[in-house]
Amino acid sequence: MNNIKAEVISEIDRRIANLQEHRYDEIIVTGNQYDELNQALAKVIGVPIIKELGSLKQYVEEL
Repeated sequence: MNNIKAEVISEIDRRIANLQEHRYDEIIVTGNQYDELNQALAKVIGVPIIKELGSLKQYVEEL
């Protein structure tokens, strides 16, 4: 059980780090409004996802 818990926490940490790594990336102007919108949306939803993953990590740590 402890090994699985450690693996889950490690994966959550990896995903948080990945989101934080790209948090301040500039939006690449491609001329495609949908592509640019998707880039902007990814930036906007990244912050709440990081918070949710942090909350999930805390929950798993307390199990």
